[in-house]
Amino acid sequence: MDASKYLAKIKLNPKFIDFSKEELELFISYCKVEEYNKGETIVSEGSKGDKFYIIIEGQVGVSKSITEEVVFFLTTLNEGEFFGEMAILTNHPRSANVFAKTDVVLISFDSIAYDTLKRENKIIYSKLNSIFAMTLAERLYKVEERIKLILKASLIKDII
Repeated sequence: MDASKYLAKIKLNPKFIDFSKEELELFISYCKVEEYNKGETIVSEGSKGDKFYIIIEGQVGVSKSITEEVVFFLTTLNEGEFFGEMAILTNHPRSANVFAKTDVVLISFDSIAYDTLKRENKIIYSKLNSIFAMTLAERLYKVEERIKLILKASLIKDII
């Protein structure tokens, strides 16, 4: 399926504001459309990380396995948001599970396309990496805030 018909939805994401229409069209030419039904697993924690995804339609849930029996729900991502930037940058295994909370349409951008873009268009590659860096920094900040709350709750429990 052709990803170009979803250009308008991607343009609505403020993180892509620095992309011209032509740059977005070129970026999308490297992408593929993937569809998942509600409840399906999109990526599994620990699996090979070789794709970045933009949510075009629907919602996905993100969770982290604590033990085999305990899974901690992290967040819901909506249309226009994305995931997988850490995996595409590092090729490390997936750090979380992502599943379809509703039927979803995603645009995927794999590591082969990422390497090709690096060789063929340094400007778009740099703009994409800037988005990845900004997103990772935002997510790190949120994790640090959660850790503070957990530690604070732990200290209060110890005092009582």
